[in-house]
Amino acid sequence: MNNKSIKYLDILLPFIALGIVVALWAIVAAAVGSQIVFPSLLSTLKALFNLFGEGSFYVSIGNSLLRVLISFVISFLFALIFAILSSLLKNVGKVVSILTSIMRTIPTMSIILLALIWLSTLNAPMLVAILVIFPLQYAGLLNAIVNVDPRLIEMAKIYNVPIKKQILNLYLPEAAPSVFSTIKSTISLNVKLIIAAEVMAQTRASMGLQMQQASMYLEMDVLFAWTIIAVVLGLILEGIVTLVEKLTIGGKR
Repeated sequence: MNNKSIKYLDILLPFIALGIVVALWAIVAAAVGSQIVFPSLLSTLKALFNLFGEGSFYVSIGNSLLRVLISFVISFLFALIFAILSSLLKNVGKVVSILTSIMRTIPTMSIILLALIWLSTLNAPMLVAILVIFPLQYAGLLNAIVNVDPRLIEMAKIYNVPIKKQILNLYLPEAAPSVFSTIKSTISLNVKLIIAAEVMAQTRASMGLQMQQASMYLEMDVLFAWTIIAVVLGLILEGIVTLVEKLTIGGKR
């Protein structure tokens, strides 16, 4: 298979996947036969377009997106700091490793309930997201740092390369692919965590609250419409990260 065929296949595959999803949706909706239990694609699309005309629609997306970005940046910065410290100091790495192991085993629902006690309904979703994705980001970033080619590090030491140049010309280029992979794998997860916590907290003017209200009033088409929006939001964020990756390290790779 030549490069041209591969490019066409890369373009075609997303449409094939979308077609499969649409076909399965139609089959399940026809089999269930109840709009309350499983709405059709057409009724869901109608509900989706109706949402576009509501002012609260954009406010809810904006508020949830802001929580996603704030919690993600805070978690990433802490994960990066502790990953660097762990790579330099073994004892720090052992302590953080134990802490992250404990954090991974705590049920997400327990974290949500505790966050609701400790914080307001506006801030609790961000704490939930930070506590859940921090261990994942830490593991990914630490792996990226410690897997830098030791031969390149040794060569830099032999030739007395300044630490600033080591960071810019050695560590960053070598670790960048793994770092971007970690970002892509956790950014969409963060969207799901924020929305789930908003549902539990009934956070006002949020995507989670809109979903909770749609479920409460048995508006399944509206609930599915908000679900589509959440999926698209996660895909857009992943796409932005992929684009930044290609612009920064794509050419070098």
